Amino acid sequence: MKKRVLSLVIAVLTSEAAMAGHDADGNLVIEINRGLPHLETAVRESTASVQASPVSDGGELLQSLTGVSAIRMGGRALDPVIRGQKETQLNILLDGGYIHGGCPNRMDPPTAYTSVDSYDRVTVIKGNRTVVYGGGGSGGTVLFERDWPMIDEKGYSGKVSGSYRGNGEQWELGADLAVGNDDGYIRFIAHEGESENYEDGAGQEVSSKYDSQSNAILGGIRLGENTTLQASFEKSDEEDVLFPGAQMDSPYADAENSRIKLTHQFTQGALRELKIEAYQSDVIHLMENSMMSSPSTSDTQGMRVVIDAQLHDMDWVLGADVQNNERNAVAYMKSNGMAAFSQWPGVEIKQAGLFLEGSKVLSQDDVLKGGLRYDRVEASASRATETFGMTTPSAQYLTVNGSSETDSNENNIGGFASWTHRLNNQYTVETTFSRSVRTADATERYVAKTSGMTPWIGNPLLAPEKHHQLEAVLASKHESLNWSLTGWINYVDDYILRHKSGGTERYDNVDARLYGIEADIAYRIDENLTLGTAFTWLQGENRDDNQDLSRISPLELKTTLDYQKQQWKAGVEWKLVAAQNNVCLSSDPNCGGQDVRQTPGYGLVNLHGEYASENGMTIAMGIDNLFDKDYTLHESRDYVLDANPIQVAEPGQNIWLRVSASF
Repeated sequence: MKKRVLSLVIAVLTSEAAMAGHDADGNLVIEINRGLPHLETAVRESTASVQASPVSDGGELLQSLTGVSAIRMGGRALDPVIRGQKETQLNILLDGGYIHGGCPNRMDPPTAYTSVDSYDRVTVIKGNRTVVYGGGGSGGTVLFERDWPMIDEKGYSGKVSGSYRGNGEQWELGADLAVGNDDGYIRFIAHEGESENYEDGAGQEVSSKYDSQSNAILGGIRLGENTTLQASFEKSDEEDVLFPGAQMDSPYADAENSRIKLTHQFTQGALRELKIEAYQSDVIHLMENSMMSSPSTSDTQGMRVVIDAQLHDMDWVLGADVQNNERNAVAYMKSNGMAAFSQWPGVEIKQAGLFLEGSKVLSQDDVLKGGLRYDRVEASASRATETFGMTTPSAQYLTVNGSSETDSNENNIGGFASWTHRLNNQYTVETTFSRSVRTADATERYVAKTSGMTPWIGNPLLAPEKHHQLEAVLASKHESLNWSLTGWINYVDDYILRHKSGGTERYDNVDARLYGIEADIAYRIDENLTLGTAFTWLQGENRDDNQDLSRISPLELKTTLDYQKQQWKAGVEWKLVAAQNNVCLSSDPNCGGQDVRQTPGYGLVNLHGEYASENGMTIAMGIDNLFDKDYTLHESRDYVLDANPIQVAEPGQNIWLRVSASF
């Protein structure tokens, strides 16, 4: 029986190039596509190339990939960073829909609402090489997706799993059961996790405990031979989550997600497939500390219509999408219950887009692909003139930015063009040029935090970011050696910079430049051993004042040695990360960026092993941070330890166990 598993797909060259695979042993796999489907085939790597140890959410999973890092504030809800770009510079979709978190301070990025084992496929598209999934996406697109379940003649399939990490006594339990056949199904997914505070490598306790639950019900029915209808409802509950990097904790963060999808396959003519998708994501969230309590809501509705066609020897994707997000957040003083300020004063951002994408096979060695997208954006803040505390948000915008106007409209145009050429049976080269336009988000536009030492004020007049990227990839596939080398540069007009100036945290448009190199090598030593190496180097510059950009990942080199024989797997990972001295420090009055300090480099060793039985049971165990190193990710948020601000520390030595069974 085929068993449903999670496949992590890194689309290195194109969004459609990488297709999900299902490991018959029920293992987590990774497929790295070295080129377009007409020119290359996918290369399957070891489980350790993804993330051998258990993860608390999608952000922790993604940070193990080349060119991907994360911002840590606590024990979970890691905020992913791809090629130095973060937050709404990334398009992250959960089962086809957007969800925007309920915290202005990013306690709950979209990946916080993903229990990884409940998805069938995760696709990561680095950079801007598709226009199908929304405007922006300059840093990349991440798709967490669920498929029609594969059910054999028994009429059911399922998977149960559990994991435990000793540092912090963190445990996770999950179950996924589907019943039905090719004509229809019902699927139930449940997940629960809990953690106490973990210790870092110096033996210091880090406030990182959390309780997490999620439950989903999905159903599908075949309306005809070529038409299917699927719907789902999912509820996620986070409780008592501690965030030392936010100076506030979250007693709760609850999300409800509804999805509906209609798919029709055409059998004649130029049209091949029609997809209609609609979604609703509602989030309620509470932040608090000893002085303040701040409830917030974020409600998102959206719809997509996508048509696949083949016309004039070209493959086409065309469609339209709409998205509407409404957010409210007000901070109240605990002492008297009075409103102190509003982070989101009745914010509403509406987006509507049209897109067209096409690919043309010129020969057996050449493929051209391109896309064009138009987006209309309307933003407003209906409560900006209300008084919160001693002032109104509009008055704060006027003081900091010189205008009290809060409404804005944008007409944004983006697109890309790529050429892939196979030099010979071994080498493939691709070049891509793109323009993507990323509108300012609700916090960048409208936050109006007026209390504390440093006011934090948004800018409703922000122009959208215009990213102009050039990327070149050389990939090789030859017998036992596969590798790829990627170089890219991104010139950004009107980059939205968060910085401190005149005692206020504010946002302004500047011109910026980001560029980097990534390399992946996999060498099969023999039929059982594989040696892998991944290298990442990245730079980010503010071209207006020649300062470094904040939260730019340092140079990283990761080497893995994986062993696999029949049902046994084992591996060792050695990660070296350089010091990051090119910084824009928050404490520096001449820069006022988001960097906490010049972060020291570090080296880590991780071990793992796995046994998969023929009856569908898998047992895995390992040790992360074998030598109990004390280290922090450069991008992570700050907190005070012994009166010195540093980033939230990573866990020290962590012994883990994971068990799963498919049936």
